[in-house]
Amino acid sequence: MNGIMVEFILWSDNPKINMHEIGDSINLYPLKIRSIGDVIYYGEFKNLKRVVDTSNTIDVEDATKNMLDKITPNLPKIINAVNSYNLNAKFCIVISLDEKPAIFLSREMIKLAAELSAEIDFDIYIDYE
Repeated sequence: MNGIMVEFILWSDNPKINMHEIGDSINLYPLKIRSIGDVIYYGEFKNLKRVVDTSNTIDVEDATKNMLDKITPNLPKIINAVNSYNLNAKFCIVISLDEKPAIFLSREMIKLAAELSAEIDFDIYIDYE
């Protein structure tokens, strides 16, 4: 990958939560759902739901705007699911470039993360020659 990938991740430690049901109720796609014990590159989570968006840009704000556009129409449903099922939320921004990225988060992105009580994680892979 060369660009910026933004993932929106919901997870819970409760193995009884049905993430497929939650996924259907919040209408976010594309999604990948993992189950208890699945190990993925950033650690082990239980009942994981990911929505991924990749942009060929060097600007983090551009990449996060694409994710905002996907999440915002369903925000009340997502907030309800987070609160009802005691879910954890996280935005993972993966930067893989061979040039200097522009790292900036808009007010809208910060506000969205605050509304969801979400973490923001940056994984940066820059190959300067």
